[in-house]
Amino acid sequence: MIKAAHTLTGKCFFSIFSYFGLKKTFHRVVYKSNYIDNGKPVLIISNHFSWWDGFIQLQLNRKIFHRKFHVMMLEKQLRKFMILNKTGAFSVNPGSRDVIESLNYTAELLEDNKNLVLFFPQGEIQSVYTGYFKFEKGLEYILKKCKNEISMVFNVNLIDYFSEKKPTLSVYFTEFVYKNKTFSEIETAFNRYADKCKIQ
Repeated sequence: MIKAAHTLTGKCFFSIFSYFGLKKTFHRVVYKSNYIDNGKPVLIISNHFSWWDGFIQLQLNRKIFHRKFHVMMLEKQLRKFMILNKTGAFSVNPGSRDVIESLNYTAELLEDNKNLVLFFPQGEIQSVYTGYFKFEKGLEYILKKCKNEISMVFNVNLIDYFSEKKPTLSVYFTEFVYKNKTFSEIETAFNRYADKCKIQ
């Protein structure tokens, strides 16, 4: 697997790129949450709907969480864009023996209060109109391997054009208390939150 290899140059470049890229692509970006930081490591569980995923949460981290950013990417995609490794991208190769190493690495990152990990439990890009988000089993494994409490944050990103040429991006996020919850209950809770966001 390919581990994250942060550099100051990478951090600065992608902070600027994500800020101006989102500003140019969307009419506006609206953040909607009642989140209160509790100082724990952050695991963001998000819907995966566009090329901009990752950059959206990079900006969210800069505005709200202020952690060291990490995101799991498919290894074949990361190898094409290795520059993303410099801002916290690390690899996973589904169906290979390396997948366990990637999941263990994720759990290790979540032992440090200074870290944030972005995780797309769907395992692939799906339409923003997806009716039900089915989680892959990787999340369940990570939670079992975590030795400490973390802040699990549900993040749902939605777009609407209304009367504008460019869409408005609504970034919804909330902490979810996952202790004593089964994997199935977490999946159901995320989908309920996604439905609530769509109604809003």
